[in-house]
Amino acid sequence: MKKIQTALITIIALFLFTPIAQAGKLDDVKFFVDTYYYGDMPKNLQTMKTVEEVVNALDEYSRYMSAEEYHSYLSAVAEDNQRPKVISAKTKTSTEPLHPITSSILYGNIGYIKIATFSADLGHQVEQHWTKLKKAGATELIIDLRYNGGGYVDSAEQLLGFYQGVTDAYYFKTREGNKMIKPIPTKTKFPKQSYVLVNRYSASASEIVAASLKDQQAATIVGETTKGKGTVQSFFEFDDGGALKMTIGEFTGPKKAPVHKKGITPTIKTESDKELIDIHLRLLNARLSNQHYKKMTELKNVPLTKTFSVQFTQPMNFKDVQASNTIELVKIGGVAIPVTYKQITTNTIEIIPNKNLQPGGSYALVIHPGLQNTTGRTVKQGSYVPVTVQIAK
Repeated sequence: MKKIQTALITIIALFLFTPIAQAGKLDDVKFFVDTYYYGDMPKNLQTMKTVEEVVNALDEYSRYMSAEEYHSYLSAVAEDNQRPKVISAKTKTSTEPLHPITSSILYGNIGYIKIATFSADLGHQVEQHWTKLKKAGATELIIDLRYNGGGYVDSAEQLLGFYQGVTDAYYFKTREGNKMIKPIPTKTKFPKQSYVLVNRYSASASEIVAASLKDQQAATIVGETTKGKGTVQSFFEFDDGGALKMTIGEFTGPKKAPVHKKGITPTIKTESDKELIDIHLRLLNARLSNQHYKKMTELKNVPLTKTFSVQFTQPMNFKDVQASNTIELVKIGGVAIPVTYKQITTNTIEIIPNKNLQPGGSYALVIHPGLQNTTGRTVKQGSYVPVTVQIAK
């Protein structure tokens, strides 16, 4: 029997077994289960009368597909690999197809890379995005694996190769034996200050990455406990075009703690859909605190049309504000947003967002040092005000 390794989207690994001529499909299924199935073995396997009876005795991820079902599945997988989809945070349903990798710079020179699925050429794409972010000034990095259900297993190994301090990718257990899988090395490296966002929908290849990084303390895992899909399925093909999808192994992190049905517990736990906001706010607070900015009382539940008045203790030269970023309104999880400045009195200025604030959004009003009063003296200490916006009714 010839064993060919392949990989398809939404599963960790795929081993296609070429069709073989045996006495019957039921005997073939029993042979595959008896030889390769990884799980609680059915006690009365050899006395079972139908393929359905055998499959029903296996785990939730094992099933038999008719020729039509299997063909449709492979076609859908191939299409999804070219046009991957993500899950909507609000509806939990498929949304319009997105590019598998997108990136941007968040306020504070923080690079952000969103990986929707582990596509075949992920390593090359990630390197391009990270190189672009570094040229734009990124010194820290957030990788977003929320709603990422998996993909090519070697792409997870490629991603792990970018992290400093990662010597092992994951531990793989099968009926044929166990082994430690290594990351695929790369010369390009991520900064040590790196963060990975996960949630309850992060599964399979996403969990390989999260478990490996957490075990080796190579990045900080932020968010919710992951799905806990730590088993590997394979397809066994038959002459009639049908196939048996069956669990043939299990992976863990390098320290061998179970992932299946347990998931990866993040280092920093957050509320659902608040993962990016939480870590960006933490990083911003830490940076401003280290630079001796004074944190002011938070403004909560402000209206969407909120304007901000900043009052100083002395007459100020507000012309400098108009021509610089001395006062900024920062969208947490994003960048500084466009605002208009309006002088109210000699020591008071109004900051007017150019459009309504986001319902339920988080912001920070940052007043940097450097602003001068009317006599030329410079304000030496910065300050910032956390802001949360009311939820639209």
